[in-house]
Amino acid sequence: MGKKTEKYMKDQIKYLKNLFYDILNDFGRVFVVVRYSDRTVIGNRGFSDDEKEKGMILVFTLKNHRSLFWNEDGSISVKLSFGVQNRLEECFLYCDDIFALYSPDARIKFDRWDVWYVDTAGREETAKDGEQEESPDSKVIQLDKFRK
Repeated sequence: MGKKTEKYMKDQIKYLKNLFYDILNDFGRVFVVVRYSDRTVIGNRGFSDDEKEKGMILVFTLKNHRSLFWNEDGSISVKLSFGVQNRLEECFLYCDDIFALYSPDARIKFDRWDVWYVDTAGREETAKDGEQEESPDSKVIQLDKFRK
């Protein structure tokens, strides 16, 4: 990984962390979208089969977590409450498995496209029935082609 990419990743992690705390402090809850991998641990509860396939949305409120710590690489260590009995589970959210965070109260969503690229970079996918998957950049219009 080059120095420029490494700096970009550190800046993005810092931005994600700041956004997380800003939303949590201002609105009282943040939703974090996490995908399944062998690096992410959700206590004894773990991931259900459906969550392994589709991912999991974790809800952080001001009262449902303890010992929240962001590692330098962007991974999160936390004790998070689950279920009706608010059972605390030791969780470790690996940085590349944190896909997005959002808040319906703040009407904001932050998607990590760098994770999307890492996920699809190592796999070669074939299009079904002549369809091609659209990349996130396909909807970006370059303004440098236009003149005043």
